[in-house]
Amino acid sequence: MTHRLTLNQGDSSESRIYYCAHYLADRLGFFAEQDLVISFITSESGGHTIQGGQVPAVINREADLTLGGPMVVMKNYQEKGPELRCFCASVAANPWFLAAAQAKPDFQLADLRDKRVIDVGNVGTATLTFRWLLRQHGLAEAVTLLPGSGDEDRDYATVAAGDADYALHSMHALAPAIANGMLHSVASLAEPCGNVPWSAYIARADVMQEKSAAFAAFTRAIAQALRWLQQHDALDVAEQIQSRYPGYALAALVTGIAAYQQAQVFAPQTLIPRAEFDHFRQLLSDIGWLDPSLPVPYTALVTHPGETA
Repeated sequence: MTHRLTLNQGDSSESRIYYCAHYLADRLGFFAEQDLVISFITSESGGHTIQGGQVPAVINREADLTLGGPMVVMKNYQEKGPELRCFCASVAANPWFLAAAQAKPDFQLADLRDKRVIDVGNVGTATLTFRWLLRQHGLAEAVTLLPGSGDEDRDYATVAAGDADYALHSMHALAPAIANGMLHSVASLAEPCGNVPWSAYIARADVMQEKSAAFAAFTRAIAQALRWLQQHDALDVAEQIQSRYPGYALAALVTGIAAYQQAQVFAPQTLIPRAEFDHFRQLLSDIGWLDPSLPVPYTALVTHPGETA
């Protein structure tokens, strides 16, 4: 029996390198092996809350599933929204990086003291997480964090010219400037923040129950894709998914994938470990994204359909 699911990817800005597992599963035939057909759709606009981007399409049943931050599912639970579940890991660490005009092979976070960092992306939870990281290292008052201008190329040029010291953004956004030599990657924020389920596949609980066989098949296919990601180099991966990133240079794609592989940003398996979920919950409470007085139970928000080994 052929199963069918509709995956809403958000707007075009949401199709980032670190979300490539489902593209690999499609390209390499892993969905087909599971007798599963995935329809990829997009939203007209993006968003980083329960009200914006691709999540409303899932809530309204316009799509069966989407990919995004478990932080949205946690906040939705605290706000008593529709029952949503994170059911399959995708990104297992903070995908944001720091880049500078010159290579800094011995860079330490302490080197940010008295420096100017442009927050190019201006993405709420990423910014708050970076501020949390600065506090953890006693740098909260020692770093000048400048908001991005809204023009990424302009911000990168500012750093390249020495008018700011570092650019903060996802490697997906930074890779083109790094690949062409304008900037150099100096640090991944993955290890300093610890393992967290930064992104996962999300669906309504009732839809998962209604289409349980399809969701189990999807999870098995993503598990194959995540293993494939670990077993192949960045060029192999880039060649498989390049058609999904029109206008994105192959060299930049390779640069970005290699950086994410080295930083172990791609989830090693589809299971979302309780300890990592709880660490993320605590981090999100510390930065004010979640209400620390309200519960965010792992068992109510995370499920693991199908075979995940």
